[in-house]
Amino acid sequence: MTTSLAVDRHALLHNLLVLETLTKEKGVSMSVVTKGLAGHKGLAGLLVENGADSICEANVRNLKKFEDLPAEKWLIRSPLISEADDVVRFADVSLVSELSVLKRLSEAAAAARRPHKAVVMLELGELREGCMPDEVIPLCKACLSMPGITLHGIGTHLSSMSEIVPDENNMSELAKAADMIEQTLGIRLPVISGGSSSSVKMLAEGRLPARINHLRIGEAILLGNIVCYDVPFEGARCDVFTLNAEIIEVKEKPSVPWGSRAPGATPIEDDPAFCDKGIRKRALVAVGKQDVFSKYLVPLDKDIKILGDTSDCLIADVTDCKKPYKPGDTVSFRLRYNGLVSAMASDSVEKILA
Repeated sequence: MTTSLAVDRHALLHNLLVLETLTKEKGVSMSVVTKGLAGHKGLAGLLVENGADSICEANVRNLKKFEDLPAEKWLIRSPLISEADDVVRFADVSLVSELSVLKRLSEAAAAARRPHKAVVMLELGELREGCMPDEVIPLCKACLSMPGITLHGIGTHLSSMSEIVPDENNMSELAKAADMIEQTLGIRLPVISGGSSSSVKMLAEGRLPARINHLRIGEAILLGNIVCYDVPFEGARCDVFTLNAEIIEVKEKPSVPWGSRAPGATPIEDDPAFCDKGIRKRALVAVGKQDVFSKYLVPLDKDIKILGDTSDCLIADVTDCKKPYKPGDTVSFRLRYNGLVSAMASDSVEKILA
């Protein structure tokens, strides 16, 4: 059996509908982040056909694949200067934080006679992309004078590298920054983008400031999960994606390896990765780091314990499982977001839409 990723389209569209309903009730627009689909046009098209009128990608190459999809397209990783011509061709909106990038986008947009919208990103503690507070007004002002560029709004990015969550403090700072920009420059900002799936919690609880009128939501739709909190939103389906892989070998073996390691390496007896539990039943499963790292996988059989992985297989302890696993059997997993991205991008993982 080929290692496969089964996609339940009904569960996917259920999550889309629930979050579309929630955002509309709260007066917030939503752009669907499709980067977790790794450029899979069939799934992105399914979302667009069922109401996603705005989609977000981190790479221009995926926006090229989606060129004919009838949706507004956002590039949500700051554009590469070297790709500016493609950015203005394939994206309608970019998230920007550098003046040099804006200048190059302006040149490309003017040359192509294709207007391009810029959302200026504000750093609010995540320490990913975003200009510092004292830079935001000058950057917004620069947008207003650049040919081919429209200042579409401001936004922020949270809950990624540093896992800073949206709260009353940082969301209020974003709202205050929007007020300050509008008062100083005498304009009205169409979009105040308050982050990603981690903002769904504040939205559902009615704690998102009224000025925040846009969210970029991906993981919550794809996996039913609220980022950082690792809990489903109300009504979520968490069974959209299932990774299925075949067992290669099942053997009873010692739980601690033996032999010598290279000079300078931690001796096996001192390595905390190994705990002597005696003889255990171990299964080798045909999915490895080349497809998805095992730390991003959650076995559906809760008695399976993942021990580790290599480039081409995963090793699991199946001693306590009620099912007597044998070679040829299938093991199924749910995926965390980074695991989904890897599995979707892997050519050796077959994608099956159900």
